[in-house]
Amino acid sequence: MKTIVINNQKGGVGKTTLAVHLAWFMAEADLRVLVIDVDAQSNASDTLRHYAGSTLAADLFKPGMRVVPREDEGLTLAPADSSLTDLDRSSAAAITTLQENLAIASDQFDACVIDTPPSLGLRSVGCLVAASHVLAPIYLEDYSIKGVKGLMQTVIGVQRRYGRQDTKFLGLLPSNFNTKSPRQRTHLEQLLREAGKYVFPGQIVARDGYAEAVAERLPVWKLKRRSAQEAGREIRDVLAKIVAQMDEPAHGA
Repeated sequence: MKTIVINNQKGGVGKTTLAVHLAWFMAEADLRVLVIDVDAQSNASDTLRHYAGSTLAADLFKPGMRVVPREDEGLTLAPADSSLTDLDRSSAAAITTLQENLAIASDQFDACVIDTPPSLGLRSVGCLVAASHVLAPIYLEDYSIKGVKGLMQTVIGVQRRYGRQDTKFLGLLPSNFNTKSPRQRTHLEQLLREAGKYVFPGQIVARDGYAEAVAERLPVWKLKRRSAQEAGREIRDVLAKIVAQMDEPAHGA
């Protein structure tokens, strides 16, 4: 089972929109997908509530927990609940517990997608330790661009401390990109100059269809409106690249 963690310590960068669409995309390709919502805001859990299984995300930080996959539709959600916030005050031993439990579940699923909170606590570190792949959506504004170095240091630092140099960092993915904004275009050019090798080869362009899709609990490509169909074509191209990179051998960040 390949485990991809969608991670950035800043909010509002499109982590949940990316996570749920990646899960839908993989499930449509007949993969058995586990989605773990580790963000107590529960946005991914609300969008994917139709697929909720019997195991909560918080349970997976407890020793010996096994996920039971749903038998229909190829997608199983381990939903968030309010107890997730208590995990950040848990023993440091819980950091490796998620990885251990996912190893137990690896014969039941082909892929696992983890949506993380906009903070660096025990939960997020545990997710990075469990990851075979990490992808970081970023928003092309000043405060977000300045945080890129810290984000990279976090990912690489966790890999080194917990011996996960085999984890593959897929890159920084410009998200909610306003192509008509000169400022954002300038920031993208700056990012490519300064951190080009860490930038994912694609962008998620800001489109109205995503908010509607999440509200309707459907992939954006299932909506009928023209703008949603355009968004669907764009994000499917990005998702296909993500899956293709996950199929490549990992060489570490």
